[in-house]
Amino acid sequence: MKYIIMCGGTYTYMKTPKQLLKVKGERLVQRTIRLLQENGINNIFISSNDKRFDNLGVKRLEHENNYTLTPEGNTGYWLSAFYPTDEECTYLFGDVYYSDEAIKTIINAKTNTVLFFGSKNYKDNPLYFKEWEEPFGYKVVNQHIFRCCIEVCKEFKDKGLTNREPVSWELYRVLQGYDINEHIIGENYIAIDDYTTDIDHVEDIKELEKILK
Repeated sequence: MKYIIMCGGTYTYMKTPKQLLKVKGERLVQRTIRLLQENGINNIFISSNDKRFDNLGVKRLEHENNYTLTPEGNTGYWLSAFYPTDEECTYLFGDVYYSDEAIKTIINAKTNTVLFFGSKNYKDNPLYFKEWEEPFGYKVVNQHIFRCCIEVCKEFKDKGLTNREPVSWELYRVLQGYDINEHIIGENYIAIDDYTTDIDHVEDIKELEKILK
């Protein structure tokens, strides 16, 4: 199985890609690579069209991804971030600070189709500082189902049937047969119950480092 760290898209509100921000002196993407390698995974890739992700010790994969987020709105499809492949693949989000236990959970999880990884209900996790659940990645064995559901999400967006830009949550709902606009967590969702979190802003790093002390 391939492990692809997703570092694509353009976010104009940050000069440095989120995945290259440092937490406790280590870049987010470098930490993810290190934790995978320490847990016996070497088939690791970075998905990005940005050459700033070269020289990190793993191969960088390029593909068509024109998603851009600006203060005025977005262009393209966020879901284009998932590198197209027919192979079994685990997609890890490059702007997530993973715990070692989270990486172990993701590696050891078994499925015949698709699994979605994210945070546990924030109200039940004292180590998690955000007030909403965050997605952390997908394990995909059946790429056909996965790709078909991505296309369904895009069609929903094009027809004006989504409340926002379809992202990981909308994809999960379509995969499970749920209402694309209703926040439901059910089957094939693996909850990570620790400090693992997505970094959206520099301020998030400050909050995370308070917990990590």
